[in-house]
Amino acid sequence: MEEVHSISNEEVFDPAVHLQYIPPQKQITMQDLLLPLGEGTSPIAGTVPFSLLSAKGIRAYRKAMFQQEVLSKCSSSPFPGTLVLRDAVKYSKFIQDFWTHSETLRIVSEAAGVPLEIVMPTEIGHTNIQVEGSTIDEMKQNLKIEPTSEKVELSPADLAYDPLKDASAIIPWHYDSYPYVCVLMLSETDGMIGGETYIKKGDGTTQKVEGPQIGHAVILQGGEVQHLAARAKGVKERISTITSYRSKSPTVYDSSFMTNIRPYADLKSLYPEWTQYRLRKLKDEIVYHLQQIEKEPTHVQDQKGLATFVQSQISYLQQTLRQMITPEFEEKTIHRFGRSAYYEAPMIWEKVQTFPAFEALAASADDKRCWFPDSEYWMDLQASIELIRLKKPLKGAMGSKTWAGRRYYMGDELLRQGLNEVFLDWLEHTGLWTMYSESLS
Repeated sequence: MEEVHSISNEEVFDPAVHLQYIPPQKQITMQDLLLPLGEGTSPIAGTVPFSLLSAKGIRAYRKAMFQQEVLSKCSSSPFPGTLVLRDAVKYSKFIQDFWTHSETLRIVSEAAGVPLEIVMPTEIGHTNIQVEGSTIDEMKQNLKIEPTSEKVELSPADLAYDPLKDASAIIPWHYDSYPYVCVLMLSETDGMIGGETYIKKGDGTTQKVEGPQIGHAVILQGGEVQHLAARAKGVKERISTITSYRSKSPTVYDSSFMTNIRPYADLKSLYPEWTQYRLRKLKDEIVYHLQQIEKEPTHVQDQKGLATFVQSQISYLQQTLRQMITPEFEEKTIHRFGRSAYYEAPMIWEKVQTFPAFEALAASADDKRCWFPDSEYWMDLQASIELIRLKKPLKGAMGSKTWAGRRYYMGDELLRQGLNEVFLDWLEHTGLWTMYSESLS
């Protein structure tokens, strides 16, 4: 069996050799999930697993992924027991060519029901690896080119594992950072317990989507569908690789947020790619609108339509900028509150709302505006309050929602924008963070 450290080259991607595509037998629709069709939302929420890679393709991908240069430059462990690889395309031509090849793009677009394009290079082949080892180096040493079929003896607790009740899901209930994802399995799954995706339906119930077998993939409109990934048990390794997409069609809303990745991404590398991708999208929108006006000059006389278009692009640029939290602030707040608090921010917000002093503390903080008084977040808050007054939905990192009930606070606004680290800073300023911390002791 080839060891990771002995690999020094990789194969040339050839779709005739490395692909083995069989269309999904079923596509899950938004209607099936009792979810509304939003602006630019595809009717297809996701697919059941379908064959994508051949046996040779699986081995070639693992060989490319486990090159020494990839592992040494792309590895991190942001979550306990999980090795993460990012930016592998910078060091592996095979991985880049596989995901960007026209045939692969055709396949994922067909499965999703809309023409897709990759959001940016850094989101090609984001890989999550469950493997034995307590450190990054130990986990690396346990990686082999050949997929292992070794099993782990299951305990009674493992056999009783319920990801809907257990807190050990790989990723708890969430929306993806980008509109669409393709999740590809690169490990043997025979004997595995868990590994499925659970989707929250419109009526609050859940629907399970079986995890893909080795060489198989699933497509999910993860930016619109709330879901969780169950942790796999009973196997020595679980390797899934994910590439993110947006719709290629002009005028389709782009629901991208960087909430999920900011705490562990290389922000100095990520932000330039993010800026270019967003400006390309903006360019496409402007060119498309200009072409419509050139075809039909009277189109420009539609002042209401023009105003809507302009405001949409302004909001898009604002959202682009808001997502780019400075690396210094990011590092400081993650160090201050911890990565777990960052990802649990929505649950923390739900918890503090049960405190008797919640309304008084949150209202006082917003009314006095002592927290970053000159920040543009205050204009964002007022804009959202106006949309609520007009009974219009608020688009955000946790889907599109119509607000009803209590007063809308800055905490709500920051979580809507997926700015969990900024939310925690505001929460501390209100005094609610201290109360929350004391409630845990």
